[in-house]
Amino acid sequence: MPIRRFPFLTALSVGLMVGAGYPFVDVALACRVPTSEACVWGKAYFPLTLSVSVVVLGGVVTGLLYAVLVWRRRRQSRDGAV
Repeated sequence: MPIRRFPFLTALSVGLMVGAGYPFVDVALACRVPTSEACVWGKAYFPLTLSVSVVVLGGVVTGLLYAVLVWRRRRQSRDGAV
């Protein structure tokens, strides 16, 4: 069973990093001018954006990366069995 867990754990860790990292990058880009309206609203909604981004964006990235990793593993096993 550890062989099956590796792609999921890899996809989950990448998904969490992307989901948690996006709001930080977004606020950093918006706050190049600290008094701009985008910076003020970005900081105000940061906790909400972080939580939604981890669930939605992280979930999408996790699902897509897991599908790619499993597909590649199955393709390699089929090619090697020939």
